[in-house]
Amino acid sequence: MAVRAARVVVIDDTDMVRQVVARQLEHLGLDVLQAADGTEGLEVIRSSKPDLVLCDLRMPKLDGLETLRLAREEFPDLAVIMVSGEGLLKDAIGALKLGAWDYITKPIEFAALEHAVNKALEKAALIDENRRYRAHLEVLNRELQASLRLLAEDEAAGRQIQFSLLPREHISFGDFQFTRDVVPSAFLSGDFIDAFWIDQRHFGFYLADVAGHGVSSALVTVLLRTYVQRQAASLIRNGDQLVLSPARLLARLNEEMAHDGLEKHLTIFYGVVDLKDDMLLYANAGHFPWPVLCDDRSVTVLERPGVPVGMVPGTRYDEHRLPLASRVSLAVFSDGVLEVLPQSTLQGKLDFLKMFFGRMDVSVEQARRELRLREASSLPDDIALLIIQRGACRGDHASA
Repeated sequence: MAVRAARVVVIDDTDMVRQVVARQLEHLGLDVLQAADGTEGLEVIRSSKPDLVLCDLRMPKLDGLETLRLAREEFPDLAVIMVSGEGLLKDAIGALKLGAWDYITKPIEFAALEHAVNKALEKAALIDENRRYRAHLEVLNRELQASLRLLAEDEAAGRQIQFSLLPREHISFGDFQFTRDVVPSAFLSGDFIDAFWIDQRHFGFYLADVAGHGVSSALVTVLLRTYVQRQAASLIRNGDQLVLSPARLLARLNEEMAHDGLEKHLTIFYGVVDLKDDMLLYANAGHFPWPVLCDDRSVTVLERPGVPVGMVPGTRYDEHRLPLASRVSLAVFSDGVLEVLPQSTLQGKLDFLKMFFGRMDVSVEQARRELRLREASSLPDDIALLIIQRGACRGDHASA
């Protein structure tokens, strides 16, 4: 819950966006002040001494990064959340290096905004309590500066951004339930999952596995998420239906990655569910192990080989269509899961995955527990898992 009467300054040069955000924050019981640009924002900060500032990154006159820098010079402990409509990783890292506490992208979802604001206010309240009650103020200041310097490191910034971009662990799309888990083997993960509404009729999802580990692989996952979200926005904005065609979207992404000089490639399973026609459209770019789909009649392994994205320019991908039963479960997982299975052969591991995930009562929580996904002290590879179900009845499913 948000701290009542906490004061928040919203700085954004777009009147409608600023006013909508202000109204959402007022619904949380916050005292909200507004500023139309960075110069006005600094004046409001100086006069009101707010608990938190939400600042747009792209503004005329004084942009968000410069506003952040000047505000942090005068008020080193000020909590600042940067907001961007572009979602570029370099902007996010630059903001975090200058002392921003968090980073969210437009269009702003109310749940994401509430979470970021509550988290920042809770942290700000803790700092204030420590300042008032701890005798060794200088020790506290050194610890705080050390924490801010740590956030300035690319790996810490990348981890914060990457995990904030993951969807919630439980989401409803009509009568479908989406759950997921990502367990990184290192500080940053090369695996990434997303699920999102495309329009009132369709939702999309994917599981991607970037080759390698660490910062460079994590950066590609952020770029991937930004790319897909832009395609979804393009459908609403100008009717471009690329996001509704898994094969075409992967082909376009392959061309961009192959020619951008990233020297990275990824495997990805991308699907679109048509809620009106009860249909799954999907394409597979080198993803393995293959996903498992089951209903009350059968268990099907979606064995569709393909070429990873970003490896071979000009690659085209096959698009597949499957009708979805009234009770259905689809499990998609990265190859890291193979490393934690006890079977001695690859075929034995694949047979186990088909058996384990080929049932309607399977859940992410059950997989996490029974496969001990989080118990290993050091994993040889990242593990990602998503399950999409309709009509499942299982006791450990949390509501969306």
